[in-house]
Amino acid sequence: MINDRILFDTGQTEVFIKNGEKLGKDFSRIEKVIISHGHYDHIGGLIFLQNIANPEVFIHKKALVERYSGSRFAGVPYDWNKIELKVNFIDSDISTDEVRIITNVKMREDIVDEKFRLSDGRKDFFEDEINIVIENFLFTGCAHRGIENIVEQVIKRYNIEYVVGGFHLVNASSERIRKITELFEKYDLKVIPLHCTGENAIKFIKDRLKDKCIILNSGDEWRR
Repeated sequence: MINDRILFDTGQTEVFIKNGEKLGKDFSRIEKVIISHGHYDHIGGLIFLQNIANPEVFIHKKALVERYSGSRFAGVPYDWNKIELKVNFIDSDISTDEVRIITNVKMREDIVDEKFRLSDGRKDFFEDEINIVIENFLFTGCAHRGIENIVEQVIKRYNIEYVVGGFHLVNASSERIRKITELFEKYDLKVIPLHCTGENAIKFIKDRLKDKCIILNSGDEWRR
């Protein structure tokens, strides 16, 4: 939940709603939902949100493809036809009010996680991945296409001071984590690593960036 009106991803089930209510969050006020990509743990909760809110949804048109993590199905875990919300399928960068939706980030194939595959066995290059910019914040879902690629592309177009989200560095080499941290230093960025960044990567980034790396956990609230 970026603010009271914007939700970036929805988790796997309705648990995000239950937890949010315990924290005093009113999901009925959500006006926009942006889905970073079509993995079940990012899109799964959307079908439950529509029972309590009527937001506009922004999602890449390729997010609904059948996809796997190893042999396990990892795509949309319900019948998409049951989504009754207004859905905007996008395949290029757009702006909607204060939200800049960014897709088509170039990807280096050498950083692709081999376990992620499409139904025909091909590697999943996450052509559906969306990142968003609000004010001077860059938000990433999993950064499957490479957090370094995303930062390098976005910072050419926007004045970014913060990077928030999953960086997908759980299985990354120490060398790659070091280079990414140096990239954050190069652009003098403050980072909030979440979700799939990985404990080792978070520790390295924190040790290197000190106060410019902000550690948050589920249920935490942070204000600039």
